Amino acid sequence: MAETEKAAASGLVDKLIGKAKHAAGAALGNEDLKQEGRLHEAKAEAVVEAAKAQASAERTEEQAEVVARKQEIEVERQALAAEEAAEADKLKIERREAADKTRVDNEATAKRAAIERQEHSEERIIDLNEADAKRDRQAAEASAVRVEQDAAEARRAAEALDAAADKTTN
Repeated sequence: MAETEKAAASGLVDKLIGKAKHAAGAALGNEDLKQEGRLHEAKAEAVVEAAKAQASAERTEEQAEVVARKQEIEVERQALAAEEAAEADKLKIERREAADKTRVDNEATAKRAAIERQEHSEERIIDLNEADAKRDRQAAEASAVRVEQDAAEARRAAEALDAAADKTTN
């Protein structure tokens, strides 16, 4: 920017020199000096215009740099937001997987417990059935003993009747 200011100051000095030459040429009636003064003024105006154009170009470049930096910042912000969203999704998936694993583990534990209860219940039923069968066998054995006793008693009674009938027939 200092370069632009120097060019503008130099252009102003050259313009004054050109005006002085033009005035001197007009006063002296020297057309060449007048023409040289006009050329000097035109050169000075061109230098000033070039300095203005340079300053405008520098401002435009600075503005473009600001816009580019804003765009870079926005791209970085979007990338960061995408990373944060991806991380949040990853955490959500990990939590869901952990919850699913816990649920599956709990279901497996519950199924094992239900199977154990079923097995225990079946074992109790078997034990009860065995106890019933043992009682039934003991009752059958006791009944068989009574039947045998009744049969033995009936044989004795029949023998006694046979013996009494033999005595009466003799």
